[in-house]
Amino acid sequence: MLNQVFATKLKMSQGWTTAGKRVAITRCIVNDNLVVAQHNLPTSESKIFEIGYGKKKLKNVTKPLRTKLEKSGFSNGISKLHGVHNTGDDVKVGDKIALNQVLEVGDIVKVQGTSKGRGFAGGMKRHNFHGGPKTHGQSDRARAVGSIGAGTYPGHVWKGKKMPGHYGDATSTVLNLVVLHIDMDNNEVWLSGPVPGAINSTIKIEKSGEKNNVVLDKKSSGIKEAPVKKEVEVKEESKTEEK
Repeated sequence: MLNQVFATKLKMSQGWTTAGKRVAITRCIVNDNLVVAQHNLPTSESKIFEIGYGKKKLKNVTKPLRTKLEKSGFSNGISKLHGVHNTGDDVKVGDKIALNQVLEVGDIVKVQGTSKGRGFAGGMKRHNFHGGPKTHGQSDRARAVGSIGAGTYPGHVWKGKKMPGHYGDATSTVLNLVVLHIDMDNNEVWLSGPVPGAINSTIKIEKSGEKNNVVLDKKSSGIKEAPVKKEVEVKEESKTEEK
């Protein structure tokens, strides 16, 4: 089975473990991941599957993608296609990958998303520079990056120099997060810690194969347990024969 699934970031909250430790929680919703197409690699046993994710009306999808979806047996649109590697034969075109088919409570995962765009930012905000001295008449250089090049040699600014510019809106990955809770009724997964991206942005959750034994305290963390159905005992009344 695939070891990664695409999800939508909802919001952050907090919870408590059974050991009394408070943990940050990111709640994500995992809608069905649609297997749209398959490509075999000639030099490897692995296959590349095109996974469709996101809700969109079929009429608003481009014609080539609409044709591909219809050939795969799907009647709804998607917002984006993602490529995923898989070596097994348990996935085929037309399948819908659900949350519990990939993730389990205790899985250690890495999460990849697009960080929030912050527009044009200076060197202190973008690269965590400490700024220049506030003394000796430098009243207007407190947040400047300082010297950026050399004089005699090489006589130019090195490529890749950290300078003010566009900050954010880049691919970012967070490692070693733990799956704390899975709610199949609402298709939600709770991750331990913050993940990159804004609310309602698409993220990729990939499990590493390792486990962690962190257990949430359900009552303190606000997890509603499913009501237990009580067995109704039916008492049979004996009928007395009238003599």
